[in-house]
Parts: sequence; C-alpha cells; structure tokens
Amino acid sequence: MTIITIIIYTVISIVLGMIIRFSENKNIINNICFKLMNHSKLEYNEIYVYVSTYIYWLLIIIFALLISFLQKQNILLYLHIDKEYIIYIFVNIFAVISSFEIIMSVLSLFNKNIKTNIVFNNILLVPSVDMLYSSRSNPKWILIILASIIKCLFFNGVLYSAVKSELYNHHIFFTILIVGMLFSLEEIFRVNTIKQAIIFTSACFIVITMNSLTFEYSGSLIPPILANIAFTMYYFGQFENIRRYT
Repeated sequence: MTIITIIIYTVISIVLGMIIRFSENKNIINNICFKLMNHSKLEYNEIYVYVSTYIYWLLIIIFALLISFLQKQNILLYLHIDKEYIIYIFVNIFAVISSFEIIMSVLSLFNKNIKTNIVFNNILLVPSVDMLYSSRSNPKWILIILASIIKCLFFNGVLYSAVKSELYNHHIFFTILIVGMLFSLEEIFRVNTIKQAIIFTSACFIVITMNSLTFEYSGSLIPPILANIAFTMYYFGQFENIRRYT
C-alpha cells in the first residue's frame, strides 16, 4: 500500500507542476483572461496572474482536503506554537536562507555560471516567476506571501504528515527525502533549463529539510510558514536590486 500511496502523491505533484505549464501555454486560460478584461480595468498580465494563481491554489486546496480526509489528519492542530519553541522561528529562518546561500556558493566552485547574480537572473527567467514578479498590481506581495503559506501548509504540513504516516517504520530523513523529491518534481515543471532545475531542486530540498526538522522539534508549522515567507521575500527583494542596477 505504501508504494501505491507514494505513486499517488507523485502524480499529485506532477499535476500541480503541469497546471503551471498548462497555464503558460493553453488558450483556455487566455480565453478566461480576455473575458474578464471586459469587466475589469486590469491589463491582461495582471488578470493572468490572478487566474493562473487561483487555479493553482484551488488544486492545492482540493488535494490537501482529499489527503487530509483519507489520512484522517488535521494540520490546523499544528498552527500554534508553545512559548519555549518561539526561538525556532528565528533559527529556522536563518537556517533556510543561510543553507541555500552555502549550497549556491559550493556549486559556484564547480560551475562559474552558478553565482548569486546569475542564480537570481535564472530564477527570473522562469515564466511563472517573471509573470508574478513583473505584475504591477498592488496585491503582488500579498499573492507572494500567500503562495508561500499555502505551499508550506501543503508540502510541509499535509504531504509531509501523510508520507510520514506511510513510512512510520523508516528514519525521518527518508520521509524528508521523499517529500523533498515530491516538492522538487512539482517545481521542476516551471523551469526551462538544466541550470534552473539545479537551482530550484536545491532550494526545494533545503526548504523541505530545514522546515521538516523544525516541525519535528517544535511540533508547530508556524516556524516553517514564517521561514517560507522570509525566504521568498528575501530573494524577491534581491530581484529588486538586480533589476534596479542592470
């Protein structure tokens, strides 16, 4: 049963990744956007960001509810944190950001094309990231923050707990490895090059690993959620600097 369940979770990750690619190329999304333009003052790019983002979120919510129902789990129970574990919020934020910086620095030793400014530029070349970041709509940062929260709740909350329950006889790091692979599989459908795949895969495994360890120690999803937000905001802030001085 475990293998079948993992396969199902793999298919879910593929579907979530495919919907991103689907929204970039298919006329269905375009038709929805053009129809909405008749009733809105927003430009096409702004409407596209909303439509593609909400469709993606809706799928995540549907899958989260299905998995939670079948696994009889309730991640809402983890949306609190005891006072003695508040320090883990700051530790987790530092661990996620610094770990990614270290990994990128190590990779740059073997490949000169993987340096900080090139990393950011490659991330911005990913269509879904560029479309969201380039949006001139006021709630852009709200969408970015909400995306961080929703993805953390799904991958570090619902999916992690579900995989852990299936692999209860295995070491915790095996669970982290599986969830990291599922997260990477979903994200890799966004990319167009091997370099982008390396960057996104590294980020996925780092985020999943640090967040999962903190979740295990604190028993709370609050530190992972705040770390996800901090990680995303930090690097989107770096994008601001790159575009300002290039």
